[in-house]
Amino acid sequence: MNIKALYVQFCKEYWDFFLPLDLSRDRKGITFEQWQQRTPAARKAMLRYLETNGAPKKNPFFWVQDFPEPVPHNLNGESLPDEPLVRAIYNGVGGLYTRAEAELFNMQIIGEFKR
Repeated sequence: MNIKALYVQFCKEYWDFFLPLDLSRDRKGITFEQWQQRTPAARKAMLRYLETNGAPKKNPFFWVQDFPEPVPHNLNGESLPDEPLVRAIYNGVGGLYTRAEAELFNMQIIGEFKR
């Protein structure tokens, strides 16, 4: 994602949740720098959290910094969703993932999964 699109995402999808809080004053620039350093998967997980729960009563900079890095869900041995699946490598270990998740986590895709 280019810097302009990333900033629009940050302002419209992230920062608006924190505007009503007094904690957010004068922290937008430094929080955006922290936002840029997070992975696309972490940013997506943070946005999903905010949409579901609203903004936590915590300094938005530290919330971005402390938000746990998500991990992909390996579908080996589980019932399979009705969406495209791939065999991919995450952190040196192969597994079965949705194509969307493999792309989000920038995994090495080694092949399509045939049903």
